[in-house]
Amino acid sequence: MRSGCYTPNMTQSKTIRLFSLDDVRQIATDTTISVLDEVMVCNDVHTFTLPAEAMQLGFLVFCYCTAGQARFQLNARVVELQRGDLFLGLGEEVFSETSVSDDFGARMILVSRQCMQDGITGLHQLWPYLMCLYEQPVMHLTDEECGWVETGIDFAFARLNMTSHNYLRDSITALIRLFYFDICDILSRHYDVANVKQTGGYGLFDKFIQLLKANFRKERNVNWYSDKLCLTPKYLSEIVKAVSNQTAGQWITNFVILEIKQLLSNTNLSVKEIAHELNFQNQSFLGKYFKNVTGMSPSAYRKSLEKSK
Repeated sequence: MRSGCYTPNMTQSKTIRLFSLDDVRQIATDTTISVLDEVMVCNDVHTFTLPAEAMQLGFLVFCYCTAGQARFQLNARVVELQRGDLFLGLGEEVFSETSVSDDFGARMILVSRQCMQDGITGLHQLWPYLMCLYEQPVMHLTDEECGWVETGIDFAFARLNMTSHNYLRDSITALIRLFYFDICDILSRHYDVANVKQTGGYGLFDKFIQLLKANFRKERNVNWYSDKLCLTPKYLSEIVKAVSNQTAGQWITNFVILEIKQLLSNTNLSVKEIAHELNFQNQSFLGKYFKNVTGMSPSAYRKSLEKSK
């Protein structure tokens, strides 16, 4: 994904910058980052200078805070990070209004979505925790878990510097895979998904999520997605709920509401313009949809954000 600005309407004065791994390379120093194609290990982000505008990330982020504090908005929700916390960004979230303490330090592994999917077919173990991560992307780790994360980052960083290794990419893929399973184990300790059934429907859920990400701004009807997947709406929802503990309709609503919130927060688009961008019949329909889920109108939500600044 190239660097650029998301500009849904020419009347918009705020912008959302599409932030890629290439952009990260430009703000990082050689002493704090090691790079291999679509995998990066950042040993210290303290010297990073982030752009002032909102950023939509095009990669997965595993960020472990080693010192100080950070505060930012993620899809219009305030997130705080402190020493011993692990932040998991699944890509495509919108970051804005980032502030850090003078002593802030963090270590990160950044992985392109394609690289992750190539190395870990289907990402099946992560699916049950997706909704938990959308709702609560920061976990405060135990001392033992901190050790696992630190060790995983150490290994990956050291391996990336072995530039003469004949099988460097394969070895890095194996390390990322191991790190990924350690993260899934940590997730299982922090999030209660005991009621999520183990099912063979992960592949179908994966297809549904990818289809949803590409089309939720225009399509909000479960029937549309089930037709595209050659399934009945009932069966699609049953499979999706078995994997994620959320129905297909709930996933659609969650994506749409998150998009409305981030547009209200990070752009100057009017409610009418947002309704047009998200294929609502008019702003009244969008207002009712938003208020039914959040309990407040889009205008009231935007005012509440302004008051909190």
